Amino acid sequence: MERIPIYRPVFDYREKAQLVDCVDKEWLTGGVKVKEFEQKIANLCNVKYGVACSNGTIALYLGLLALDIGVGDEVIVPDFTFIASANAVTWTGARPVFCDIDPKTLNMDVKSVESKITAQTVAVMPVHIYGKACDMLPLMGLAKRYKLKVIEDACQGIGVTYKFEPVGGYGEVGAMSFYADKTLTTGEGGMVLTNDKDIARRCLVLKHQGRTGRGWYVHDEIGYNFRMTDLQAGVGLAQLDKLPEIISSKQRHNQLYHEKLSKFMLDFSSEDIPFRHNVFVDDPDGLIKYLDQNGIDAKRVFYPLHRQPCYNVGGNFPNTEFAYAHGVSLPSSPLLTYEQISYICGCVNAYEGVL
Repeated sequence: MERIPIYRPVFDYREKAQLVDCVDKEWLTGGVKVKEFEQKIANLCNVKYGVACSNGTIALYLGLLALDIGVGDEVIVPDFTFIASANAVTWTGARPVFCDIDPKTLNMDVKSVESKITAQTVAVMPVHIYGKACDMLPLMGLAKRYKLKVIEDACQGIGVTYKFEPVGGYGEVGAMSFYADKTLTTGEGGMVLTNDKDIARRCLVLKHQGRTGRGWYVHDEIGYNFRMTDLQAGVGLAQLDKLPEIISSKQRHNQLYHEKLSKFMLDFSSEDIPFRHNVFVDDPDGLIKYLDQNGIDAKRVFYPLHRQPCYNVGGNFPNTEFAYAHGVSLPSSPLLTYEQISYICGCVNAYEGVL
């Protein structure tokens, strides 16, 4: 059996056709394809506005800036997430404050969030981790009670729903990522999601060098070049055509993994769309080495933010620590075959049986 990578995107003639169309029309930067992609993602996420940008981290940053979050403010972020969630807060001059997670979902724990609220807290950033929706109803109630803004990090949550409503539209701002290993990819790319016209316009101005578009040289404010190209948007449109098929494959694979590795995995629901298939074992490094020796790529789960050398703030986060101490991410491509998943699961069970 050939080596099984951690991820492979689902590419075919449709992505190639979109790229050729961009080249043939000689329109490579942000144009009609970006506008179409923005509208289709907004529709998918049931929000009024989508503002495409260069990546998911920038989508978070633009959303935070549009909410006027900055120096002296605090934003509560789960300790268990990719570091971009915290970095986007730090770039604004605000301070990310870390909270612990629910061990059953790996998403931010509402009680831990409430314990972190201070007079400087202005917002909370739920992360729909690994394609599982955060428990938004109690979180939104908490935000309303303390008058906090909600910035949803839905970068791993394309197509994911919470109580059958798409994630990304619950708060004032949501953020999507279309990085190479996401369920829908444009290579690099992101999008701000919002129902607020003023927030959408502010993000548009900020990503366009402080103006609403290009072709003139009057800039209302200091902005950035955070644009998405038509080449990327074209790839995204092709991916959208096959998104139901990709989602179906990921959910089917998740079911198969659970059938064979249930004692090592967290429970899942029909609304999950796994970004990674994770197992929790006693010796994650040993398992990863064993899988590597058997032609399977795997990796550790996210490193706790409070322990990151660039933050290193200390604190007590037992559930995050447990998740990191035991978690391993297995291959998660929609292109995996039944035989490959069976082989991966067999190797996991074989190693765990030896311990």
